[in-house]
Amino acid sequence: MRTLILQLPLGMPQAQSSYLHAWVQADAPMAPPSFQWASASLLPPAQRSTECVVMLPASAMSWHAVELPSGLHKQKGSLQAALHGLLEERVLDEPGQLHMALPPDWQSATRNWVAVCDKLWLQAHLHALETAGLTVHRIVPEFTPDSATLEITATGDEHDGWLWLRQVDRGVWGVPLSSVKMGELDLRADELQTASIEAEPAVIGLVSRTLQMQPRLTAPAQHWLAALSNGWDLAQFEFQTDARARLLKTAQRMAHELWQHPQWRWARWGVAALLVSQLAGLNVWAWKTRSNWQAQQASWTQILRETFPQTRVVIDAPLQMKQQVDRLRQNSSALAPGDLEAMLSALGQALPTHVAAPPQWRYQAGQLRPIGWPLTAKDQQTIQQQLGPQGYQLQAEGDNWLMRLTGSPP
Repeated sequence: MRTLILQLPLGMPQAQSSYLHAWVQADAPMAPPSFQWASASLLPPAQRSTECVVMLPASAMSWHAVELPSGLHKQKGSLQAALHGLLEERVLDEPGQLHMALPPDWQSATRNWVAVCDKLWLQAHLHALETAGLTVHRIVPEFTPDSATLEITATGDEHDGWLWLRQVDRGVWGVPLSSVKMGELDLRADELQTASIEAEPAVIGLVSRTLQMQPRLTAPAQHWLAALSNGWDLAQFEFQTDARARLLKTAQRMAHELWQHPQWRWARWGVAALLVSQLAGLNVWAWKTRSNWQAQQASWTQILRETFPQTRVVIDAPLQMKQQVDRLRQNSSALAPGDLEAMLSALGQALPTHVAAPPQWRYQAGQLRPIGWPLTAKDQQTIQQQLGPQGYQLQAEGDNWLMRLTGSPP
C-alpha cells in the first residue's frame, strides 16, 4: 500500500497552481520522500490501494490552546459552536470563516490545542483535487505541538527558509530564517540545550551560525513522514463528508501495516503459529474422534456376531441387535416393555397405597393413556420415581395422563 502525500500551496487554487507531492512506500516508511511539483490535473491518479493525504503547510495555520467545558464530548453537536465562542476574541477573522480541528484524543484531556486555518482556502483546494479525480482520505498538519521537549526544524533555503518550533506547552510557531536572531526566539539557554534541532541541507550552515549549535542533518521533506504518523486528522465537522472512504482507507492502512511493517513481525509470527497449532489440534481431535467411533462400531459388530452368529452382513449393529432380541422375545412369548401387560404391571407396582387404579385407559403401541384419573402433581412425582428405573415416563396430556417408554415419541 502506497501513500500519496501532497502539500497545499498558500494561495487560492488557480489553473497554474502546482502541488508539491511525494509517494511514501509501505515497504520503506522511513525512506526520505522524493517530491516533485505538478498541477492538480497532472497529479498521479490514486489507485484503490493508495491513500491520499493532504498536508497543510505550517505557515497557513495557527494554534490556540483551549480548555473545553466538561461534558462537551457528550454533546458533539455543540462542539463547533463552543470552539467558535472560545476563540472568537483570539482570532483575526470571523470564526465562521475559519476551520477548526481538535486532536484525536481531545475527549480525555482538559487542555487541548486547536488547529485553525482558512475554511474557504481549504475547501477550494479540496474541490480542485476532487475535480482532478483524487479522493482525500486524511488532512494532516505539517507540524503539531505533541512533544514534551522543544523541537526545532529548519526548512527551505537561506533566502526563504523557516525555523519551526513546537512544544506541547507553547504550541507551534515559526520565524523566517533570513531575519532570525538568537534573542528574538524567546528561548532560554537550557531549552536550547535540551531541544531537538534538525535542519535541511540548504540551511544547516545558517542554523548552526544563528543558534551557535550544530543541528542534526535531515533530508528535505523528511518531516512529512512525521506528519503522516502524528495521528491528527483535520477532516472534521463539515469536512467529514467522505468519512466512509477515509475510514475504509484507514482500516486498509492499519491492516497493511500489521501485515508488512517490521515492528509487527513477531506478532505476525505469533498469530501464524497460533493458527497452525489450532489447525493441527483440530486435525488431531478429529482423527481421535473418528478412531474412537470406528473402535466403538467394531466393538458393536463383534458383540453382534458373537451373540447372533447367523448374522452375515452387518450394516447397523445396534439396530440389528435390537431386531434380533425382539425376534427372540416374540418366539419365546416373553413380554416386551411396551406390551400392555408389562406397562400395567409396572404402573400397578408404582401406585401409592392411597391412589386408586385408573377407571379406564387406552393402549396403543407402547403408550398407555389413563382417562379420568384424578392424580395430583405430588402423586405423579411419586409414581414417576418408581417408573423411572423401569424405563417408563408418566406425564400430563391435557386432562388425562400418558405413560410411555422413556425416549419414545409421545
